[in-house]
Amino acid sequence: MGYKIHKYNIQTRCPVCNGLIFMDSNGNGEKCPNCSWVKSTIHEEFPDRIICPNLISLNKAKQLYRTGKPFTPDFNDFIEGFNFYGEMEFTYKETVYCLMAVQDIGLEFWGINTSLYETFKDIEEFKQKAQIDNKLVKNIWNEVKNAHWLQ
Repeated sequence: MGYKIHKYNIQTRCPVCNGLIFMDSNGNGEKCPNCSWVKSTIHEEFPDRIICPNLISLNKAKQLYRTGKPFTPDFNDFIEGFNFYGEMEFTYKETVYCLMAVQDIGLEFWGINTSLYETFKDIEEFKQKAQIDNKLVKNIWNEVKNAHWLQ
């Protein structure tokens, strides 16, 4: 049994910007070429929650779009995304950092091609103690780029 390819062949409107997009018969769709929102029926059912594949909520995306701001997740969005998915990554000063839930450990936090490797018992400890360059991650978040689900 192979992987089933979704056919995005039903024309619809983007729930954020109202642009034309295509979706499959389940109501999930492609990335909007106008605003970059990825259509998902679960976002429409829970518009205030952060759910893969988007790293902000549908209602936040609508608000950001109306004000002309990019769909950039804040630290709380990142944490909520982690709570949903269990694996996240972001870039800070050209280095990719990863956060992953690991059974019997809690959380692993590391920087690719760095010596940084830490474990935390839970997400609350990560929020309060995780550091890069002796700065709390939550305090440098405005310098973070490319926050998204671990690829």
